[in-house]
Formats: sequence, structure tokens, C-alpha cells
Amino acid sequence: MLKAITAVLIWSSDYQKLAQWYQDKLNLQTVEKLTHPKDTGILYRIGKVYLWIGRHSEVTGKNKDKYRHMFNIQVDSVSREYESLKTKGVKFLAVPFKAPTMNSYFATFYDLDNNLVQLIGKK
Repeated sequence: MLKAITAVLIWSSDYQKLAQWYQDKLNLQTVEKLTHPKDTGILYRIGKVYLWIGRHSEVTGKNKDKYRHMFNIQVDSVSREYESLKTKGVKFLAVPFKAPTMNSYFATFYDLDNNLVQLIGKK
């Protein structure tokens, strides 16, 4: 029986630079760092879900298929987070907008490797 998604993993050829970007832009705090030759990366926690940013031998350069997946981060106010991230130089694909099928707002931004991340919450 499936119970929950426990982690989102983002692979990068320069995981340290990408992890530092997430720390700087989203104010994430490191939970753990691993430097094992077959398991290298930095672990964060957002709510009940872990975010792993790690090195993968098969990943090089920036994401060339950025629309394939994205993950949401719940916030109290999408508009406030949007303004805060904008002042930190975060590049947005979509400015805050109301969802057409629910009473939530979204805003979508790119991380340093061109992966898409979406904010979700109240206006």
C-alpha cells in the first residue's frame, strides 16, 4: 500500500551550486550532507517532505526538458513569496494566478538548473 511521498530528488552536475541556490533563495536549512562516492548530496526538509539535491553521473548541464515535472511548495501567500523571491533575482515562468479548478493561487519559477518549482497557497 502506498502511503506518502517522502522526498523529492533533484540531480545536478553541480549539486553544490544548486543546493546553495536553494539555501539562498528559499532559506532552506541543511538536514544532512553525504559525500559517499555513490551517494553524494545535500538534504533539506520542507514540511513533512525531504528535498534531496545530489550528484548523478548521468546528469550534465541544465535541464533541457523542464516541463516534464515540477513540484509544489505550499506557502501562506503566493503573492508575498513571489515578491520576496523576485527581489532575490528568481526568474518566474508564471506570476501569481488563481487556479481555474480550485480556490488556490500558483506562481511558477525556475531554479538554477532550469527545473520548475511552483508555489501554491492563498493569494
